[in-house]
Formats: sequence, C-alpha cells, structure tokens
Amino acid sequence: MGAARMIPVTFHRGLFLPEADLWLDPWDSQPTAFVSHAHADHFARHQQVICTTTTAGLVRARYKVAESRLLPLDAHVPHELNGHRIRLLPAGHICGSAMIHVTRLSDGATLLYTGDFKTRKSRTCDPATFQQADLLILETTFGLPHYVFPPAMEVESAVLGFVHNTFHDGDVPVLLGYSLGKAQEALALLHEHGIATVVHPKVAEMTDACREVGVKTLPEPQILDSEIAGNLPKDTAIIAPPNAVRSKLLRDIRNRRTAMLSGWAMTPGASYRYRVDEAFPMSDHADHPGLLECVQRVRPKRVLTVHGYAREFAAELRQRDIDAWSATGNDQLELAVVGTRGPAGEKTRKSSVSLRHSRPICPLADFTDLCRLVGETNSRSRKTELLARYLAELDDYLATATTWLTGRALPRAEGSLQTGTAALRRALLKLPGAREERYREISLTQNDAARTARLLLEELHLEPQPLDIAGLKGFFTTLAGTDGSLARIELLAQRLRTLHPAEGETVVKLLTGDLRIGLKEGLVEDALIEAFEADPVSLRRAHMLTGDLGETAQLAKAKSLEEASLHPFVPVKVMLASPSETARTIHERHGDSLWLEPKFDGIRAQLHKQGDRVSVFSRDLRILDRQFPELLEAARSVTGDFILDGEIIAHAEGRRLTFFDLQKRLGRLNTTQTDLFAESAQADLPPVRFIAFDVLLHDTDTLLDLSLMDRRQRLEQVISPKVESAGVITRIPVTKTSGIEAIEEAFKLARGEGHEGLISKDSESPYSPGRRGRAWLKLKGVMPTLDCVVIAAEQGHGKRAEVLSDYTFAVRDETGTLRTIGKAYSGLTDLEIEELTEHFQKHTIEKKRRKHLVEPNLVLEIAFDSIQPSKRHDSGLSLRFPRIKAIRRDKTADEIDTLAYARSLLG
Repeated sequence: MGAARMIPVTFHRGLFLPEADLWLDPWDSQPTAFVSHAHADHFARHQQVICTTTTAGLVRARYKVAESRLLPLDAHVPHELNGHRIRLLPAGHICGSAMIHVTRLSDGATLLYTGDFKTRKSRTCDPATFQQADLLILETTFGLPHYVFPPAMEVESAVLGFVHNTFHDGDVPVLLGYSLGKAQEALALLHEHGIATVVHPKVAEMTDACREVGVKTLPEPQILDSEIAGNLPKDTAIIAPPNAVRSKLLRDIRNRRTAMLSGWAMTPGASYRYRVDEAFPMSDHADHPGLLECVQRVRPKRVLTVHGYAREFAAELRQRDIDAWSATGNDQLELAVVGTRGPAGEKTRKSSVSLRHSRPICPLADFTDLCRLVGETNSRSRKTELLARYLAELDDYLATATTWLTGRALPRAEGSLQTGTAALRRALLKLPGAREERYREISLTQNDAARTARLLLEELHLEPQPLDIAGLKGFFTTLAGTDGSLARIELLAQRLRTLHPAEGETVVKLLTGDLRIGLKEGLVEDALIEAFEADPVSLRRAHMLTGDLGETAQLAKAKSLEEASLHPFVPVKVMLASPSETARTIHERHGDSLWLEPKFDGIRAQLHKQGDRVSVFSRDLRILDRQFPELLEAARSVTGDFILDGEIIAHAEGRRLTFFDLQKRLGRLNTTQTDLFAESAQADLPPVRFIAFDVLLHDTDTLLDLSLMDRRQRLEQVISPKVESAGVITRIPVTKTSGIEAIEEAFKLARGEGHEGLISKDSESPYSPGRRGRAWLKLKGVMPTLDCVVIAAEQGHGKRAEVLSDYTFAVRDETGTLRTIGKAYSGLTDLEIEELTEHFQKHTIEKKRRKHLVEPNLVLEIAFDSIQPSKRHDSGLSLRFPRIKAIRRDKTADEIDTLAYARSLLG
C-alpha cells in the first residue's frame, strides 16, 4: 500500500478530509464535522455533528444543541459517508470521547484520527481501542520525552494524601480540574475512598449529564453554594473547575488549600502557573510513552502530528525511521540537541526545557520575595506590616523601592516607561531557545505579560546574575533614554537574559506599570507611616504636595515631612466633583451663595510653567506636551510661574466641537512621530483651548489652602485680559447666583451651549488634590442608555484573566442586521461576570484566541456620556465612556434598540 493510496488530508483551522467532505475537530463552524469529545475547545456549532451517543448527550446538556444537528453513533458500529466507512473507537480521554477510523471503500485505504486520548485506565470512560491504519493523525500534547507520568496509583495516593493532610490541618481541600473529565475522575476517586465531597455548580451539571448517559461510578453530586460555603461540614473536599479558583464562591472559603490536577504539573513552576498550593500530574492525555504505544499498536505507514509538541514528536519518529510530519508544517524548525535516552532506553531528542535555574541572592531578589509575600495575603494589616518592615531597613534604595511599590518603574518626574506587550514579546523571542509558538501557547493560558515572561524564561537556558536596586534603576533610566524601538527591544532582551525567571517577572511587571499584588498608594502610605513613625496627616499631605511617594518616603525617614512643597512639573492628582442628581441637592449643600461653572466636554489637564519651561499633564498625570504644542507656546508668553488646573477643549469659531473631535488630536499626534507638528500633519486636526478654572501655585506661593475665591483672584492675575484676548488660554466663566431656579436655568444654558452640564463649587473651599468631596458638585442630567445585545466577549486582564469580562455589543439596523456600537467592561459585580462567563462559554459560536464570538442572546443596558459619529464600528457610531448599567434578562435580542434610535441621540 503506497503513499498514493493515502487518504488526503488538509489543514486550515482544523483537519479536513476533502474526499469524505468531513472535518475533524475543526475550530470553526462547518457543514459536517466529527467532534471527538465535548470539551469546549473541540466543539463548534456545526450544521451536522458526528460523535458518539454519549458525547451527543453531553453536547445537548452543555451547549443546548438541537437534536437535528447531531448524528450520534455507537462505538465500533460502521457508518457509510460519501464513499467512506467510518467507525468510532473509544479514546479513553473523557466520558464519551472517541477516535475515528476511516476506510475509503474504493481501495481500502485507512486513516485513524485519535483526537485527545490516553492509554491509562479511567474510572469514568471506556479504555482506548486502537485499530491498524495507513495514516495515523496523532494528538501530541505531551510529545517530549521528559513527559512520563508517574504510575496512576502513585498520583492518586498523592492526591488523597493532600486531602487528608489538609483535613488534619483544619483546612478545606479544593481540587481543581476541568468541569467535564478531570472533575469526574476526582469525584469518583474520593467517593471510592469514602471522602465527603461538594462540587462547584459547573461540575455538578456535567456530573449529572455523565450519570444520565450511563456513568455508574459517579455519586449524585452535592452542589456547593454560598450557604454551604459559609458552613462547610468538617472533612469535606471541594471539586471545582480551574477558572473558579478566584470566584467569589471559593474566595469566601478563607481556609482553603488548592491543588491543580493536570498533566502540566510535570513542568517547572506548575504551582505558580496555576496559582495553587499543589499540582498533581493527573492527566486525561497520553504521556510520551503512551504516544509511542499508540504508534506501535496502529502500525501506520505515515504519521501526522497535531497539537502540543507536534514538530518535536514527528522529528523523533523520523529518527526511528517512521514517516512522520507535523500536520501544520514547519518541520524544519526542530530541536537542536540529540543523544539522550528515553524511558525505554531508545535514542530520543533532548527536551529544551530547563528544569532549574540557580537564583542569585541579591537586593532585587529580596524585592521580588517581598512582592510575593504581599501578594499572597489578603490582609491589609499583614501587607502593611510586611512593607513597613522592608522599607524601614532601606537607605539608599528607599525612594526607588517605594516608587516601584506603586507599580512605576520611574518617578513621574522622570516620565513613563510603560512597555507594550508587542515589545516584550519581541524581546523575549530574541532569547536563545525561545519559540514564538511556545510564547503564544503560554500567553493564551495566562493572559498576563509578566506571568507569560516568567513561564517562558523558566523553559530557557539562562545564567542569572545578581542585580541590585540601583542597577535595575539604571537600566530603566537607560531604557527610557534610548531612541528607537529596535534598540529598546535589544536592551530589554539583554537584561532579561541575565535574570532569574522570578526577577524577570518583576521587571516585566514594572515595565507594564502594575505589580498586581493588591497594593494601592494609600496602603504604601500606611506602611511608610508605620516604618518611620510618621504623622499620618503630615505624610499624606507631603505626598499630595510632592506627587512622588519615593520623595515622600525619604522625607519621612529624615523626619522632614514639613519640607514638602508643590513643584512645577511634578503633577498632583486633581480635585474631583461628586455627582448630584438634581438642582435641589446642590442647593441643599451649597446654599444660596452659589458659584456655578459650565462643565466642559474636554480633557482635564494641568498646565505647569517655570521660566521658559512649560508642560501639560493629563488627569492621570501623563505628560501631553507633544499632543498640544500650541498650549506650550501660549503659556510661555504668560508672565510668572504657575500650575493651572483646567480643561483642554477642541475649539473652532462658528461650529460646535466635542470630546470626539479632541480624540482626533490624541490619536494622530503621538510620541513616535518625528515631524509632529508640520502643517500637513495638523491640517485636519481641531485647534484647542485651555480653559483654566483653578491655580495651585503662583510664582513661589503654594495656594492649595486658600479659598476658591482667593485662588480665583490669583488666577485673574495669571490670566490677564491680554492673555485671554489671544484666545488660547482663558479663564472659565463663573456665575454667582442663588436659588434652585437659578441652578436649573444655568444648567439649561450650559447644555444649550454644548457643555456636559454644570459644576457648583463652595467658594470657601480649599483645593484638595485627589479628593472627591462635596465642596464641588456636578450636575449632568439624566444619563442616556441603550439596550444592546452582546455579540462578542473577551478574556479580561489581571484579576479578570480567568473570566470573560470585556463585552462587544450591537444595535439593530433597518434591515435587521446587528451593527457594533461599542465595548464595555465596567459596571458588573464579580459574581455577575462569573455568571456571564458561564453563559458566553456555553453560547460561543467561534473562538479567536481570547475573543469569543457568541450567539446574540443576552441584552445589556449600556449607559454612556454621549454618542458621536465614528469609523471605528460598522454602525458608524461610538459611545463615550460606555458602562454596563444592567443585565436585561427581561428582554430578548428582538427587543434591543435600533440604530436609528441611537442616531437620534447624537451629541
């Protein structure tokens, strides 16, 4: 039987047999597809699904698939399809899993596609059955020689030991495994040994489905809910899916101890990868010896490998004189080191995974360990204690380390060093042995740049070198001063090559601007207060004035907090207004002596000047000099030194401009352009104006403690009529009046002039940076909303990396077509996000990396500030500051708002 008789196979987001017109576990919806099992990553909403009878039952329970779309087949029973005979064979992976054996009737050529399989025995599914085939398409998740799982009894003994030891310590063991498959194996194991168990609702749902399709080894599941979680019986274990480990249901169990059940427990840092206490190599996949066993039993003439280490395993088979290739191609990129011996003594390729790195003892390692300890505790007092103890012992490094604890690599006065994931990826891929496929695989599982970097570094051959705080600060300074992305990437790669993976993670966290250990600036302030026995009021005021927690730390250590002062070019947090729903509530708070200002639709900003130097800073303290050069030029002509608080607005005579016009300026002018302000670059950009409503510093005088009325007098000195006449920097108009009717009239006037609303201020109030009190109140009227249907959901980041929390939504046009109008991620509780994650996972039509395209069957009420024309979405509209107001479970997709109605709300 020669190669010509092989059944042809193509690969494009899934395997396709063109002669049989049959797809094998494709990623996207197809006319006819074999689905090997009911895991979400192997299922799509095909027009016709060929699967085992058991999988059909699970698919109906899990994805609510219509009976008419399913073609269930019993194992070993032949079925003819387009000139081919197909048989489904047990795969041993999970309940209902199957391989498919295909015979071409015209000449007897055969093919076996394994799908996910394992050769070890299982408590919840039939053992794998192999059949000889000319072409073997083999799943190779664990295709490297070092993936040799311990004997099943040894793994099970370790799991049971973990459970009993946890009980002995008075804690609650939580076993984490996929809700379909590993969870049932764990449940059957614990039930067999008489251990009381409660299971997560997702696990209960799949366990009930398995029981309904005939799995007799499973007990009736006891469902974990909030009531049981709060009063869990003694010596009771919990089984939950991995993505539930940070759910509210499990977070409420304070004395929990977690263990991941996964074949990847064989890899270094598995406990870290999964953020658990223990990891056990209980797997539903074949290990390396199992893959070789499959090849030996099938006796194929050719092997195609898919998934995991497909190229590496194919290369190993070729060394054994077996015609084997990766189904996706690129087999020329093979592991370079040969000569080690596999489990049976045969010659195999050496794994590129470095199992251990020697970690240098150095100040950076101490900082990393501090971050780990702080991140592992939820107790605010414990975090404060750890930080205070660390900071109290620092001397020369104090300012830098304190700045790092706020998540910044450099102090604000030295600029921003935030580095994008694209640059980090390119730097990591420059390291010896790094592969883009492996980076992509890790990145998809972590959805976190720093954790991805650490896990990739753990697999490379590094030579970590000691590094102190000053050395890393110097690197950050050099990196900030380096022009050109390629040069910066090369510098970053050189530094990462010399770091232990733990310190590499720390560096990436600082470069991306977030340590992700539950720290806020207020908590670091508390630690400084405790470390240096500082007066809380004095320290917080010093931080408010300096805008730099590192400098504040040095003043606290020197007992010199009273020396803190406001400095030009060190921006401070802006004072904020609290919302007020009615004119009456403003009147009740501010009385009859009212100070009213229009609320402009622009960008909150600070304008700093000292001598000839001028800078403008955003509300989040970012420098905006390159975006607004005409403001800098106009400010240089103003006499004296100052810090002004105000609003940048888009301005043009004779026509109304809004924040959306201003966005053109922000989007077009960025820090990478070389000739930013050439006439051609600005031709279609709106001119801007700075509307000043407060002054924080004038010449050498700090004005924060003066009343608003006194500060207004100083503002009028800074912005004279001559300055205003130039039209670039002006003072905000103030209306001094009294009465509810006057507030309502001023509000109508402000709205009529195109402003967002009205601000009422207490004329006697000081300026309180970063505070949102009642001294300033804002009236914006009724916020508009739209009822929209969700069409896509994406994985979040940081603490939301395990859930689908970013939702793309649409309205319906006049033809009935859904048109995208925006995206939102704020407004829901953690519990609501968890519920929606489960809903969208069940109703995913297609998955594109982190993005799930979902059935349009869930309606959200979206609130927003305003709506404007935009080319960003196919609706032609865009919402400003969209946020989720409510889940409209009472509405269907047929009842959402129309595009025509959305257009009627144009601002």
